[in-house]
Amino acid sequence: MLDRLGFERRDRRNLLVVMAVVAVVMAIVSAGAPVVRFFVGTIAGLISGAVFVVSTVLINRYKPAHW
Repeated sequence: MLDRLGFERRDRRNLLVVMAVVAVVMAIVSAGAPVVRFFVGTIAGLISGAVFVVSTVLINRYKPAHW
């Protein structure tokens, strides 16, 4: 599905890195029981992944020709 949106292999790798880093940082920084921290990290990772996909698709679609 991501291929139809114009994602390259590098974009997929970056997506996973962004999601993992945000999830880990949010899980460490958040307060609460370990289960709550896990869910906070998971939700934050998914949201950051969605934002990454939208921004990458928009950049790939509207970027200048010289990039």
